[in-house]
Amino acid sequence: MRTTAQFPPWSVAERLIAEAAKSPEYEAWISRQLMARRRPSEILTDLHRATDPTDVVAAIGGDGPAGLITACLIAFAAPFIALGWLLP
Repeated sequence: MRTTAQFPPWSVAERLIAEAAKSPEYEAWISRQLMARRRPSEILTDLHRATDPTDVVAAIGGDGPAGLITACLIAFAAPFIALGWLLP
């Protein structure tokens, strides 16, 4: 697998443009990073290093034993939490 530094410069620029097109927040953050004179390859590395919350939720609640155990723990704890808040 190639790292970001091994891609041609136009490929890094295209990937950065694609990341900026995902949402206005990404575009604003990338613009601020470029204005701060950060290299595009560094910005891409930061974007890919950040944990996406949807990936974490999918990993926890996915199929298999980990997802089943998590669902059981939530189902067991939910009444106690609800009663603790509703009936102090």
